[in-house]
Amino acid sequence: MLRFVSALVVLSIFQVSEAVGAPLGSNSVVVDRPQKFSVLPSILEGVATVEIRITKTSELFGGYKNRIDETVRPIAEANQLLAEQLNNAAGVRHEHEKVLAGLDARDRSRLEDEEEVRRSTSNMIRKIASSHWVCPVDGEMQFRDSWGEPRSGGRVHDGVDIVARSRTPVLAPEAGIVKFRWDLIGGRSFDLFTWDGDYYFGTHLRSYGTGGLVEAGEVIGYVGQTGNARGYHLHFEYHPGGKGNSVNPYFLVDTHCR
Repeated sequence: MLRFVSALVVLSIFQVSEAVGAPLGSNSVVVDRPQKFSVLPSILEGVATVEIRITKTSELFGGYKNRIDETVRPIAEANQLLAEQLNNAAGVRHEHEKVLAGLDARDRSRLEDEEEVRRSTSNMIRKIASSHWVCPVDGEMQFRDSWGEPRSGGRVHDGVDIVARSRTPVLAPEAGIVKFRWDLIGGRSFDLFTWDGDYYFGTHLRSYGTGGLVEAGEVIGYVGQTGNARGYHLHFEYHPGGKGNSVNPYFLVDTHCR
């Protein structure tokens, strides 16, 4: 194609040159024929230069096209893979819903309990590994694993007792909101609701400290023996995920209170 265009250009120029050299009448100036052909090499050289530039331009655009194709192809493949994964996820969710719909109330309750245990264990492990968790008693102390031991009135022990001297500061293990209350069994108590949804309970306080918004390590009370306590100690509970889901806090205390 390039050669055909170049040939047409040369032919047109040659025809113009012929017309310039042809006699136009008695008063016309006659141009020597050798001068007509003297410009032909320059014209051919110019045509060759144009051909080279056009060829290089075509190669350049061809390279751009190849690069664009190479970029678009992986994106298209990634989109296809994502679409397949979404379709698979939708199918798995549908099957899961069908299985749940086919369970009776007892099986569904058992699965929910197992899920709650897994979630509570995960929260406990995360708090044990945390470098920001603060031991709730600031001073000399003693404690043991008394989780599940029988208590008066048919109750069981839902926490760990941290024995310390009277007036030993009690600290907020995490940042959150502290509320105080009193009853005959626990005496002076605190509720701590953390920002991640966990709940802590402490009781038998001698007196209260800072309430409301608190930071981890802030004094929220002092060890005492109010309520039905025997000896000075802090009864301490941990409820991952919210109040009513108590778990054994011994391992948490044992990690951070040494």
